[in-house]
Amino acid sequence: MAFHYKISVFLLMISFGSSFTGQGQEIRIDHVISVVSNLDQGMNSFSSKGFSVTKGKLHSNGLINAHIKFDNNSALELMSVEGEATDLMAEEYKDLLKNGEGGVYLALSGLKSDSIESILTKWNMNYIVSKEKLWSYITFPKSSDLAHIFFIDYHFDHTHSKDVLIHPNGLEKINSIVIEGNESVIAFFEHIGLNYSGKRIDEEFGIGTEFFTKTGNIIVIPTEGSNNRPRIRSIVFGKKDNTKTLRLPLE
Repeated sequence: MAFHYKISVFLLMISFGSSFTGQGQEIRIDHVISVVSNLDQGMNSFSSKGFSVTKGKLHSNGLINAHIKFDNNSALELMSVEGEATDLMAEEYKDLLKNGEGGVYLALSGLKSDSIESILTKWNMNYIVSKEKLWSYITFPKSSDLAHIFFIDYHFDHTHSKDVLIHPNGLEKINSIVIEGNESVIAFFEHIGLNYSGKRIDEEFGIGTEFFTKTGNIIVIPTEGSNNRPRIRSIVFGKKDNTKTLRLPLE
């Protein structure tokens, strides 16, 4: 899968050039999902740092979540399994938790699902479409280099009460995330049209490759261990005027 994907990207560089650049400017960090073994403890950890955390309901499949939301419709989602996992999605999160707490998914939005499908089909890439009443998902196989990334296309307008979006610590947005990935991930971000910032030295993870989105920067660093599933390693929150930031690990 990974080898085939790299060849497809190379051919795209010749055939399509920057034809997706305009669309790529609309792509955004929608939310980051971090798994926690105990949701209440995870919520308390973020509440103690001055975030407003909104708890969701327990779903019939055993999943339960909570959100830290911002008024640009980006968010950090805490996900846990409570009781028995009763479907494939809940089983997947249960398996992810076996490898430890932390960031497991980056959700991107900003384009309609049919536009993403068109791009991926031209690349001859394997992907999975899940269409539901409120949204559509485009995910990648577990064996893919992109297994920790998915697209979401909402079929409704986001509306949140103001108290959910205001945080006592004064933070107002996601500044950046650090995500693991190999050259295929970097090539993928380039060719969906994300603005490439270049190489940067991260204070904790060393040299990374940075991309801009409308709702925060993505810094790609090498995956720890050749056989490990890539994860999202950290997140930086900030004020809109960048006068304050808070960096937190997602592991």
